[in-house]
Amino acid sequence: MISDPETVTAFVDVLKPLVRVERQAETIGTHDAYLRFREEQKPLNDRVLGTVRAMVVQIPDVVLDDMQELYAVLLDHPDLVATVSDRVVTGAILNEAWGGLHGWKK
Repeated sequence: MISDPETVTAFVDVLKPLVRVERQAETIGTHDAYLRFREEQKPLNDRVLGTVRAMVVQIPDVVLDDMQELYAVLLDHPDLVATVSDRVVTGAILNEAWGGLHGWKK
């Protein structure tokens, strides 16, 4: 089962650092500072996206319905939705990472 507690915890552990970093972006005052911030966070962003995608690929017999169920569970997880923007960021990460997998569409 893709949304069992162990799997959910594994996804939360991978997603949480990027969700937290994205909170910092909300306080950046200038466009140039924002661009610098984005560049600094690119390795973390790439690592999280790649890992979240690989985690789904490695689950045997996963189908779109399983992914949709996990998506809903993660968007309700207290560690990932402390703020409205956290929820938006979590959804955006999953949509980008899972795009095209098993029929996943943004």
